Amino acid sequence: MERSEVAQLLTMLSVAYPGSKISADEMTLSLWHEMLSDLPGDVVGAATKRMIAKLRFPPSVADVRQAVAEAVTEAQGVVSAGEAWSRVKRAIAWYGWQRGEEARKALGEDIWRAVCMVGGWQYMCLTDDDESTRSAQFERRYTAMQGKKGDMIQIPESVRQDMARLVGELTAKLTGGEAKRLEGGNGDDGEF
Repeated sequence: MERSEVAQLLTMLSVAYPGSKISADEMTLSLWHEMLSDLPGDVVGAATKRMIAKLRFPPSVADVRQAVAEAVTEAQGVVSAGEAWSRVKRAIAWYGWQRGEEARKALGEDIWRAVCMVGGWQYMCLTDDDESTRSAQFERRYTAMQGKKGDMIQIPESVRQDMARLVGELTAKLTGGEAKRLEGGNGDDGEF
């Protein structure tokens, strides 16, 4: 999203929510641009108009990014965890454990990946575990997987990169002297 598009977005929000304190001042514009620059301007604009039509109060950056993530999810045809489980049950009944490759093609990669996380196709077909156990395990994995995909849109690329770099530096620091101090009391006055 270009800086000029962010300025237009902020102006649109200030007009749509006249009682709000939203303005296109330099600080606000810079922050919103930093947080939205990795998204296409037309998608952000459409998502924001959708929120203006539904929300009584102005959206935050997080609201805008969430609306974009939801639009992407809708466009990709992602199904709910309950619907995904229903599809797995139908595939088990239709294909059985011996026709796993056919089931994989019918279910699609996202649902198949969740099946693999739970124990695989044979486990799903042949286990003695009751359906509520299998359903709960599958739905938990599927929901977490979809949440992670949503986070890829919800959290700006620049923030994800900064976090990876900072965590990497922290990890390197902790695997050096800091970790030794925490493990064995390397010159520390107190004990854990």
